[in-house]
Amino acid sequence: DATSQYIEGREDVEAQDGLYPGGLQCALVLIGVYLRASGEPIMGVVSQPFAHKDPGGQGWRGQYFWGVSYGNLNVSSLPRPEAPSQEALAVVLSSSEKEPVKQALAPQCGGRLHYASGAGYKILCVALGLVDAYVVSEGSTYKWDSCAPHAILRALGGGAVDLGQCLSGLAEHGGRPELKYHLPRAGCQGAERWANEGGIVAFLDPTRLKRVISALLGKV
Repeated sequence: DATSQYIEGREDVEAQDGLYPGGLQCALVLIGVYLRASGEPIMGVVSQPFAHKDPGGQGWRGQYFWGVSYGNLNVSSLPRPEAPSQEALAVVLSSSEKEPVKQALAPQCGGRLHYASGAGYKILCVALGLVDAYVVSEGSTYKWDSCAPHAILRALGGGAVDLGQCLSGLAEHGGRPELKYHLPRAGCQGAERWANEGGIVAFLDPTRLKRVISALLGKV
């Protein structure tokens, strides 16, 4: 994931509030497993090969995270997060996100939004507790971007939902519309068959998810 950041190879990007807006730190290797019958993500491994640069010039040190969510089993290499204590939301977006989305979310975030590269990296930032949610309003991400970190979020009590279904009211009757991974989009060709068409909200705390959806209703 974040192939463009890997190709550019930038090593000098500074973290902002713990998140890297770009650079090699955003480049990840993602391995996700889902149930073929239901499309539910059940296992994820996220490797961050460029996590820490050695100050002595000896290259990089990586790190990895994993999670399993299957039936009643929910285990992860990450600790379960504590309930958020601050009132303001912390949301990460792509810098190319639509202006109406930014304007709708900014008041909930104390006027400050976070930006980063790579869908997988942004979902990982949610799992690490660096932000409350990742929002993307268009179908610019793909199943292979979201499956692995989605499984980790599920293991921690969170998830990743289809934003379009949440905003259209479909979630009211069918429960939380979690992303599924087994069915291609009808009428599409190539990679677009596996796009997350309705956009995504990735979250850890369901109360934070509700606030994000409420802020976006009628705005996008």
